[in-house]
Amino acid sequence: MKNILLVAAENSAETYALQVLREFSVSSGAFHFWGVGGERLQRAGLEIAVPSRSLSVVGIIEVAAHLLKIRRAMNLLYRQALERHTAAALLIDYPDFNLRLARRLYRVGIPVYYYISPTVWAWRYSRVEQIRRWVTRLFVIFPFEIPIYQKEKITFTYTGHPLLDAVRVSESREQFRRRLGVGAGEVLLALLPGSRESEVRSLLPDMLAAVRLLRGEFKLNVFVQKAQNIAAASLAAIQSDPQIGLLDQDQGFDLLNAADAVISTCGTSNLEAALLGVPFVAIYRVNRLTYMLGKRFLKIPLYSIVNILAGRRVVAELIQKDCRAPLIFQEIKKILGDSAWRENMTAAFAAIRESLRQQQNPATTIYQQISADLAEKET
Repeated sequence: MKNILLVAAENSAETYALQVLREFSVSSGAFHFWGVGGERLQRAGLEIAVPSRSLSVVGIIEVAAHLLKIRRAMNLLYRQALERHTAAALLIDYPDFNLRLARRLYRVGIPVYYYISPTVWAWRYSRVEQIRRWVTRLFVIFPFEIPIYQKEKITFTYTGHPLLDAVRVSESREQFRRRLGVGAGEVLLALLPGSRESEVRSLLPDMLAAVRLLRGEFKLNVFVQKAQNIAAASLAAIQSDPQIGLLDQDQGFDLLNAADAVISTCGTSNLEAALLGVPFVAIYRVNRLTYMLGKRFLKIPLYSIVNILAGRRVVAELIQKDCRAPLIFQEIKKILGDSAWRENMTAAFAAIRESLRQQQNPATTIYQQISADLAEKET
């Protein structure tokens, strides 16, 4: 039985890691995964050494405040990797942590596989040197990343985007709307405030303020998606409001598919909405100092991955000082009231979906590559 260290410290990383675990489980019983994850991964068979919630921090200032806890987690993973005679590591996204861990693992001879490339195309291009030195093989998900790593002579495999296989609904749009009690001609508005406690605290109040403005013009049915890492206490403001529903993450794709419009934090949820063809507004706010420091290094003018893939501003991005209820209200009002606006947006979404298609499931590609490499190493 080969031990594989898996690090999936964020909500989106767990979604991708689930696909990988299932592929390894179906294809072979010769691997045991342990490492960083949450309840979903634990149920899928991951032995949790560090709960993902303890590492779910975003922003330069925010990370600094949790530095000691993060360092302890890394030291624990490194020690256990040695004690368990770990055959390989699969590190997913989360570059500030994972690239440092990759350096330590690579130096003691543990092969490092990195899934979801750091966004060197947006900022901190210098990370390509870290990847070249410490990552055995990089798995990339966007077509525009291919020439970057070819130019840098980094060993990589293009997998295509894992969300194409992950985004699946269990009910039709009409069935789900009926189950939620949404009447004909009524508007279903979905709120996705994020998968980190700091995001929910920062963004949810403005989302709810925008809802109050929208209720003056539309008959709204409002539902909030709760990410698995978010404590119920963080959503206390809506749990006492009978006009707002709360749905768990496992119903998230059905909620998006049934929605007429979405207010979403910038992140993976933007691409999920686009793949389902649902118009949305992207919002985000971080600590002011974090934003000022990060903006100095940003190489592109776009924030939402949907706009980056489209190469233009398809959806509104309300960032920092623009992340305010009146502006959110105006953008959602355009989506709900202007059919041409909606059609232009959904046409761009369809083009993005087509550009991300691949020949086989990314998890299958990862399983085949890692298992072949480890088998070759033994011979």
